[in-house]
Amino acid sequence: MFPWLFPYGLGGFENEFIVTRLHRSEHIRALLLHGDRRFERDRCFVFIAFNHEQIRASASGGYLLTTKNNFTAVSHKIMNIDRAALDAIISRGADGAFVRPENDAEKTVFDLISVVDRVAGHVNGLSTSKKYQRNEIKSLIMAKGVPVFFVTFAPADIKSPLCLYYCGEDVNLMDHLPLLRKSDDRSRAIADNPVGAARFFHFLVETFIEVILRFGAKEDGLFGPTEAYYGTVE
Repeated sequence: MFPWLFPYGLGGFENEFIVTRLHRSEHIRALLLHGDRRFERDRCFVFIAFNHEQIRASASGGYLLTTKNNFTAVSHKIMNIDRAALDAIISRGADGAFVRPENDAEKTVFDLISVVDRVAGHVNGLSTSKKYQRNEIKSLIMAKGVPVFFVTFAPADIKSPLCLYYCGEDVNLMDHLPLLRKSDDRSRAIADNPVGAARFFHFLVETFIEVILRFGAKEDGLFGPTEAYYGTVE
């Protein structure tokens, strides 16, 4: 896979010829920060790498499930699940309606769904992980109170010299008003390098937390002392 990115078939993940052992996620991050930008500009590498991470997280979640003390009971439910009850739940929920178990067989199916739900919570990007985030927000509200400010970031990346610099454009960041290319060229440069745009957004959010909110600092931020914050990315 990716012979144009890994010449001679070397340099891939978990390669036995790599002297320094790296965690897979750290290796992906290092490749995306490679000097010649061939990994971050590739149209398929980022998506396939993320998909592999999801598959590995699902596999590890299933493995953790087998180490639970309730393995015998769960495996018994899986082996003896009522297909008719499962099909009935699927048909009732096909239009998005709220579904409740109507008999003991369907309650058993719901118990299994909760187990699968717990496994899927380890995988980024799935609806279960989003539900876990909502639970974290509720817990934070119970501990710290209702949020005072709701902030949405929508940076104009095509107008930001820093974003264009992250995307590999020749921009002099020391210049107060650096010369930029035409708007269409800037849009193409950012679309060609989504990793650079993501790095710019990450830097912007971290700067907001550190400089504007001053979370964890002795001095108050622009909105006063910041006791807690929670952020998500769409």
